[in-house]
Amino acid sequence: MNRLSSSLFRSCIIWAVACVAAGWSLSLLQALTAVGYAVVLPLAVAGLMWLWRGEKREASSSRRSWLQIPVRRFRRPLPLIFFIVAALTIIGGTLYAPSNFDALTYRLPRILNWWAAGQWHWIPTFNERMNFSGTVWEWLSMPFLIFTRSDRGMFLINALGFLLMPGLLFSIFRHLGVARKVAWTWMWLLPLGYGFATQAGSIGNDLTGAVFCLLSVYFGLRARRSGRVSEVWLALLAAALMTGVKLSNLPLALPCLVAVWPALGQLRKCLLGSLAVAVLAVAISAVPIMALNQLHTGNWTGDPGNQTLVQIQNPVAGVLGNGFLLLESFMPPVLPFSNQINHGLTAALPDSLKKQFPRLVSNKINELPGEEGAGLGLGIALPLLIVFGISACRFRRAGFIKKVSSLLPLVALAAWVSVLFVMAKMGSEAGPRLLLPYYSLAIVPFLLLPAQERLLRRRAWRAFLVLTALGVLPVLVLSVSRPLWPAQKISGWLARTHPENKMFARLAATDTIYAHRNDFLAPIRAALPDTARTVGFIAGPDDADYSLWRPFGRRNVVYPRHDLRQFLENPDVEWLVVKENVWPEISSVPLKEWAQAHQAKIVLSVPIVELVSWGAENWCLLHIEKPDSPAATRAN
Repeated sequence: MNRLSSSLFRSCIIWAVACVAAGWSLSLLQALTAVGYAVVLPLAVAGLMWLWRGEKREASSSRRSWLQIPVRRFRRPLPLIFFIVAALTIIGGTLYAPSNFDALTYRLPRILNWWAAGQWHWIPTFNERMNFSGTVWEWLSMPFLIFTRSDRGMFLINALGFLLMPGLLFSIFRHLGVARKVAWTWMWLLPLGYGFATQAGSIGNDLTGAVFCLLSVYFGLRARRSGRVSEVWLALLAAALMTGVKLSNLPLALPCLVAVWPALGQLRKCLLGSLAVAVLAVAISAVPIMALNQLHTGNWTGDPGNQTLVQIQNPVAGVLGNGFLLLESFMPPVLPFSNQINHGLTAALPDSLKKQFPRLVSNKINELPGEEGAGLGLGIALPLLIVFGISACRFRRAGFIKKVSSLLPLVALAAWVSVLFVMAKMGSEAGPRLLLPYYSLAIVPFLLLPAQERLLRRRAWRAFLVLTALGVLPVLVLSVSRPLWPAQKISGWLARTHPENKMFARLAATDTIYAHRNDFLAPIRAALPDTARTVGFIAGPDDADYSLWRPFGRRNVVYPRHDLRQFLENPDVEWLVVKENVWPEISSVPLKEWAQAHQAKIVLSVPIVELVSWGAENWCLLHIEKPDSPAATRAN
């Protein structure tokens, strides 16, 4: 592995640690502001400069090869495809505002809530995911938002991680005994999985967790050979960051620990430094949010009553349900008639499995793989299945299970234990996406099969791999999140010229909605005066208030939950945004009657489509007259 690459991996970990530590530290000081970051982040930059200075001599010796290798490397088909995919993801991320549903619904709003308060705090909201979810991605992206007051640069976190994947994969595969040619092939092929490629230009956080997992295993395996305590530290810090991204990554701590285990004795070389790193690792990991969840809800998950329905009580049902979901990994780049397929698959599921895995019926396969649900994809899953099938036939007489088990490195075995554990406990319809951090280590046994090398000697197999790798290009070009073609114009024209075609109508509606998803409440926000600094928001747990925060840093959004008195008693809240079909859950009095009774006026009522499956829903903007408000003063 090129020494400059290793230095880059170190720098990424140190920068991430600095951002997360700065976020929690500034929060404790109630100084989560641009000034606070301006003081803390230069210290992190100084640490990075010191690191690069220490590596200068080693890096300079390989500078020539670092500049020349890409020119040769990208003449080959797989690296060239990876380069094209990386370029497309960066172009898409630059051209389009982020539209990741989870990010817009709770991850970006929670950042804005913390910024408004100057610290992390338990937000009184109807969307509890703002509180109990992992925080590492948020701390990484917060400096972007605070300094630029824009969300357009946040995709660079994932874009950089995507670019790091090939080098990390090659090194890890080689350390675990994968043949050089096989490792080289799969270092380019695996990142082209739909989930990785679609998140590379987005602000989804599954790719972030996958990269930190790879960084931890990379430095853990390196530390075995080098004996450097600094690499043990880096492995532990990267694993801590991985768990802090989201709680579903916690089982991956097992393969990370197995990777670094033989080198843990090196911690005795510098006990004081190791103690400091241990404290820092705990601070940037999932431990703080788990402790806060326990404090505020009485459960470390933050969901003691399983309101989200993601906790599976029957492990067998969990494994079967998630195994069913993983069949999506064989989804082609384009899947017409997906609705009919969804109905057929849902009908085929046993009622007992649906009951024990409630969110399984929420799974929907779309015409195109999207970042909210995509797993590996056909281009990765099919070659692995073929290799497995060939190897099973060859080893049938010799004892296939025994042969395969003898190939398993402990790190890969630990990864499979982690996969089975999370499948047994997690009941989300987005299982293929949530397992993205697990795939890189879980496929290692498939890469160790002798059939891999034999097949790579055949030109037809290499051509087949290139063909499957090309399947990711239509996924990116036709993406509804970041289309790299005139999607709205063409789909709109098709819908107008073929009004009887439901697929064309759905395509046009989807393209239009995704184009405005980042700011779908713009019609409501446009009716707000510039003087409106605090806005009330009443909607469902899956509705995004993100639009109402604009311009970032100048406006605050508050949530009533089930108590409207706070709006009536709070002199700062004169404006209230209400999703009309949610209002009966807040008050038994109809909205118009409530407005008349509390000196509120419905300024605007407009139908807005937030999701295609929901259709148009009515949103209202109310102005509440306060005794000491400027409007009331003028009236008197």
